[in-house]
Amino acid sequence: MTFTVAIGFIFLFMQMAFNYTNGYLIHHATFMASRAFLTADSEQRDSRVGEDNADKFTRKIFLHYMPDFLKPDKNKFHVNGVMDMDRRAFVGVYYDFTQIFSLSFIGGKDEMYFRSESFLGREPTRGETISQICKRMNAIIEANSKCEYHMTLDDNGG
Repeated sequence: MTFTVAIGFIFLFMQMAFNYTNGYLIHHATFMASRAFLTADSEQRDSRVGEDNADKFTRKIFLHYMPDFLKPDKNKFHVNGVMDMDRRAFVGVYYDFTQIFSLSFIGGKDEMYFRSESFLGREPTRGETISQICKRMNAIIEANSKCEYHMTLDDNGG
């Protein structure tokens, strides 16, 4: 009887170790995808176009880092982009997944629901920066230019 309980605990802890390992692997893929999303900048003035390209690139990076034996589901991978967040401070990705807690004879076969999320501090894109600078410069010099060129202000000290 003691032998059965001891073997049961060994299997329980082995399954928990597999769950932790899977969680760490998934979280690493999520983090790398979040970094890829944050650094993907297409210099487009239209943030939606740049973000769509970044979204595709991010999904590709996530699948690259996700181990095949975990059978990644593309529908459970989500990107919280700049356009979806109403100028919030963080952008990133998250992935929902399920795992069985333990073997059937200890702990049951019920699935547990997990979410791996990675949100990083948001930096403005180059296109967003250019449009904001143009907007401010037009307000200063009271001109109605189309901002087709890069402009700088020069103070000659006079």
